Amino acid sequence: MIKSRYILLAALLITLATIGTATAQDSTVSLRRPVRAVIKLAPLALVDQDATLQAGLEYRTGQRTSVQAEFGYGWKGLSLLEADLEDFEKAEVWRARSEVRFYTNRYRTNRRKEIAVKSSFPLGNYWAIEGFAKQINVTKNEYSYQPIEASSAPRYLGQMSISRYVAGTHVKIGRQFAFYDPYRRTFSRTLFDIYLGAGVRWAINDVRRNSPTSMGMDCGCGPGRSFETEGSQWTPSLTAGLKVGFGL
Repeated sequence: MIKSRYILLAALLITLATIGTATAQDSTVSLRRPVRAVIKLAPLALVDQDATLQAGLEYRTGQRTSVQAEFGYGWKGLSLLEADLEDFEKAEVWRARSEVRFYTNRYRTNRRKEIAVKSSFPLGNYWAIEGFAKQINVTKNEYSYQPIEASSAPRYLGQMSISRYVAGTHVKIGRQFAFYDPYRRTFSRTLFDIYLGAGVRWAINDVRRNSPTSMGMDCGCGPGRSFETEGSQWTPSLTAGLKVGFGL
């Protein structure tokens, strides 16, 4: 009877030691509160020639998949760079993007130490298929200039209004990561998303002249594009960027 008690006590001690050892070796990192959606801002959209204030939302749809949508709006003078939209009386930009993401593997903070992550929002390397659309509306005053020997001022003819429509698709690769707190063994809810991609885009100009004697546009309108070209245009397209996200 006494031997049985000692045997049970020894078995209990061995079990507790095993559990303690397993707990000490557990290197899984998890969030304290589930997060499925991430709000994102695109700061680099302000240095685009068609600058916009742009925000988006990524929502996790599976263990390694998510969907993301972005919307942006801009106006003349918003870009931090010298932009061709400054040549117009009025200008505005509307932009929309949506994509499906496929995350390739489990995200790890330290591969040599095999520290794995269980997160309800997606982290790590990914590839994505993106569709995008953009509309630029510009307005320019038109004048009729007299010969040099004439003393009269240029005669105002009216305004030219143009809407440029752009649509296309990209295949992208990127990485989304978060800062890790080794003391609390948790990740911050601030994320960073870096990506690049390539694809094609289609563009067409809709020109509306209010004067039958319109002289046309005299603007080159940015690298590789024109607001006065008639007919549609297919061109290669590249994309790259950085987004800052906040887990909800």
